[in-house]
Amino acid sequence: MVDVLEPLTSEQTEWLAQRTPERAFGKGETVYAPGDTSEVIFLLLTGSIRLYGMTAGQELTFGVLQAGTGFGLASLMERTHDEYAMALEPSRVGMLGLNDFWHLVGQNPEVNVRLVKLLGDRLRQTRSRMADIALKETPARLASLLLDLVQSEGVVTGEGHYKIVGHYTHEELGAMIGAKRVAVTRAFGKLQDAGGVRLFRRLIYVVDLDALKWLASAG
Repeated sequence: MVDVLEPLTSEQTEWLAQRTPERAFGKGETVYAPGDTSEVIFLLLTGSIRLYGMTAGQELTFGVLQAGTGFGLASLMERTHDEYAMALEPSRVGMLGLNDFWHLVGQNPEVNVRLVKLLGDRLRQTRSRMADIALKETPARLASLLLDLVQSEGVVTGEGHYKIVGHYTHEELGAMIGAKRVAVTRAFGKLQDAGGVRLFRRLIYVVDLDALKWLASAG
């Protein structure tokens, strides 16, 4: 069920399951912190994980991961982690040992190809988030973030809109885009006035994807 491991055969998957212990993390619990070292790759089986760090004295979220992906990939390069990983909700995480991972890569090189793509995607997302903070106003930064969340966890409703399934407070969203809670609240007002989003029962609905894309590019 993890993206980078999809190329494995059923026999390889069974072998892996027997050798990969799991750990449960409660909401708000830290999986690792900057400076920590790991001898495993973390596999998010259920729940969601927030990756974040401090930039210019300000907390910034690099990404929110949903079940079915790997993280903590600095371990593969024998580096310490340079970010925090925190559970946003009760989560189950598999601990794949590096020796076992490289054994699987030797049997199925496609796993490594997917891993390189995942690393590239994470790097592009982080750079994009940093560029948004430097160049865009809060409404455009919020619109860009919502587009990312639609891609990672959006589901289509019966009305043809996109529902972001995570319950995010304005403070949490502000941490993701480098903005204060009150600025996020004002930005939501502008996005709603432009017809891009709707808020209902603590959930975010994207009602006009094209409008949201235009707002994200407006700067």
